[in-house]
Amino acid sequence: MDIDDVIRRIGKGDKQAFAEIVMQYQQPIFSFLGRMSLSQAQAEDIAQETFVRAWRHLDDYQPMKAAFSTWLFTIARNLALNELTSTRSKNEFSSGEELPDMASETPEPLQMLCIKQQHFHLQAALRQLNMQDRSVIGLAYVDELSMADIARIEGDSLEAVKTRLHRAKEKLRKLMEKTYAKP
Repeated sequence: MDIDDVIRRIGKGDKQAFAEIVMQYQQPIFSFLGRMSLSQAQAEDIAQETFVRAWRHLDDYQPMKAAFSTWLFTIARNLALNELTSTRSKNEFSSGEELPDMASETPEPLQMLCIKQQHFHLQAALRQLNMQDRSVIGLAYVDELSMADIARIEGDSLEAVKTRLHRAKEKLRKLMEKTYAKP
């Protein structure tokens, strides 16, 4: 999808063109919000609000400053942080992710159990990280954004994001080591 073309079409009054943006970004935004420890209902509401705000403020988007996806993820991140800060809903968690696709091979039941346990432990460890650490890890490893895009979304310098990501990975590694340490 050529985002510049879609934005031009929207500017010319093609309201259906925005549906292309929603279709392209709804799942990545929803998954990102799930990793921010929002409940499914909260993630759905914030994803919807993200697209409403993007529609209302499309004229504010500046392609020379950042990619459209970066701008959109920034809106979602800010709304999520506002929600998490205002509600302090630490008891409602949702991973927002499915188990990885196992390609064409069907894993054995024992392998599937191991995968589910690893996924569970990883999600539990991620929930122990603060919101900022979860955000930077999710943007880097799940959404596979560049460090420059993450810096724009997070409102930090490139160096600060690299440092934060390194520290967050170390915290996550230590949490996972505790989980798998032998008694």
